[in-house]
Amino acid sequence: MAFFASRLRPRLASGVLAGSCAALCGQQWHSKGSRCEVPALTRISYTSTMRGDANKASQQIEDIVAKSVKSNLSCQVSGHMCYDAKLKHVWQVLEGSPEVVERLWTSICQDERHVVDEDTVTMEKVDSRNFPVGWGMRCSSFGQGSSTCEDCAKSQLMQLMYKSVINDAQDSAKGIVDQVVPKAMVKNSQNGITGWMLYNDRTSVVYQVLEGSPESIERLWERISNDPRHTVVQDSIRRRAIPQREFANWSMAMNEVERTAWMEQAY
Repeated sequence: MAFFASRLRPRLASGVLAGSCAALCGQQWHSKGSRCEVPALTRISYTSTMRGDANKASQQIEDIVAKSVKSNLSCQVSGHMCYDAKLKHVWQVLEGSPEVVERLWTSICQDERHVVDEDTVTMEKVDSRNFPVGWGMRCSSFGQGSSTCEDCAKSQLMQLMYKSVINDAQDSAKGIVDQVVPKAMVKNSQNGITGWMLYNDRTSVVYQVLEGSPESIERLWERISNDPRHTVVQDSIRRRAIPQREFANWSMAMNEVERTAWMEQAY
């Protein structure tokens, strides 16, 4: 995702300050002695503030999300973004292979649409993902990136799951999904809806889980169920009350995520 610019001094998880972006991305991870050990994954986190007025910033965020969904999934980059439209404040976490994340970070450092809060930038080597599903947008009501999923569970929550098939149309099924996902990612984050979507390009089948307040979910479901671009498999629809959220954001699932516990129960 080509997002944002600044000469940054990222802080490693150990607290050691690194140099510029270019120096950071050329850096190797060393183990004891002269042997170099490359970790399985790298995670980077940062906050920043968009430049320009609020309307322009929101439009830029939508453009960025549209490109990021494709590029991050294709590169197996997971994580999420939280955007506060009033403050124009961004918080993002990205995780993936060291080479991919460092290359992505270089692109982020070359974008001029924001100002990075330099003291918030951290990069760490990790053994597993905190966001195994994919890359998505987190509810903006989560605040500045310090809150947890439980903060959104103060009111009644429900989860709705369904399967549908994209209808044959002038646009390809993949084209329809590409149109829907970026807008859904932004709108769902604004409306406090989390979950994920999985699309099978070979069969044109969509699986989706949505969670949030009953009012928000049912209002969204009214639009989804009446969308002529797909046909909902009626016996696939599941609703259930949940004590807290199972998803930190609403994301497009990565290709290797083919089945989850709820899918095994439902089909």
